[in-house]
Amino acid sequence: MKYLILITLILFVDRAQAQTAGQPTGIPEVFLIGQYEDSYAQLSQQHPEALLSVYNDNIEKAYKGWSEFLMDIEDYASDISFDIKGAKIWLNVYFNADGSISNLAFYPKPNSRNIEADHLVAFFKSFVKHYQYPEMSEKGFQHSASASFPTFFHRTSPVTAKGN
Repeated sequence: MKYLILITLILFVDRAQAQTAGQPTGIPEVFLIGQYEDSYAQLSQQHPEALLSVYNDNIEKAYKGWSEFLMDIEDYASDISFDIKGAKIWLNVYFNADGSISNLAFYPKPNSRNIEADHLVAFFKSFVKHYQYPEMSEKGFQHSASASFPTFFHRTSPVTAKGN
């Protein structure tokens, strides 16, 4: 129930903001993969580096960083009582140089638990507003991958997502 109230509030505020301001790029912070296809090139230009480059091409460190990111999503969902368990999604995440998230695109996989897309959009909008990736870069960076919740990783460092 708590997350339904949060989702309703986020959707209401987002609609009000969209009527008055909007994203400077015309691309919402969170959207479904397949929407705004004409803008993917623009997002890639604004975030030219790969997540792997943030870790100096060390694949083990990059994998650990991505795994921590997925655990942060899961922890945030738990903090706000949003049931993300059973969700299986494709993710495209565009990080600003300071580690904040510029845009997050997702799409549920066919074998995912059925969670309404509006609820996932609202959840990710809230997550994006509260999240700061622990690594920074000289340029914006991006990563595209698959994600399943619950994660099967074990946390080795403190949580970086901030709950309400």
